Amino acid sequence: MKKKVSELTPAEFQKTFPIILEKHNPDYAAWYEEERALILRTIPPQDVIRISHIGSSAVKGLIAKPMIDILLEVDGCCNMEKLQESLKTIGFGTEVSSKAETPFRLLLAKGMTCDGFADRVYLLHVRYLGDWKELYFRDYLMAHPDIAQEYGALKQKILSDIENGLIQRMPGGQPNGYSQAKYAYVERISAKAKEEYAGRYKPKA
Repeated sequence: MKKKVSELTPAEFQKTFPIILEKHNPDYAAWYEEERALILRTIPPQDVIRISHIGSSAVKGLIAKPMIDILLEVDGCCNMEKLQESLKTIGFGTEVSSKAETPFRLLLAKGMTCDGFADRVYLLHVRYLGDWKELYFRDYLMAHPDIAQEYGALKQKILSDIENGLIQRMPGGQPNGYSQAKYAYVERISAKAKEEYAGRYKPKA
């Protein structure tokens, strides 16, 4: 019987899902719009407050992992179990999912199996409506190409350090070493963005 992604050892996970950085693909925007439409056809419209293309694939000209990050902000009254089951019918979270409670965050992947990456890979971040830094960070990179290029160079440096054994990709067996290495930079730029675009995504009272 074929393993599930959750059953892979750290070594197997790294071999199956290498970190890949590619030049910006102009098709990313269309891939996002297609998946956005599919999501909105699948879950109750009253549950959806806002849906957004986030991450590096949303920024033209920025090198990125060839995957689409989507932020789905939902109403606080929606039934999360039913929502997850509905999203599974279109491939989200069937193999890769994780959840945190404070604040609530649900991450559902599509296009990742023990056979590796599909032609299109999506990461769906499900949260309650909020003033999320990812939206500000994206906008700041889009408005400041020099910062976007700086961020791209940082990602390449981190990947090189991982490949050379200077940074652990899977500390404690968790595949978050790459993200942890970017954390301080992302926090600093996000703070600048929240100053520049104060309240842009803050929920209205």
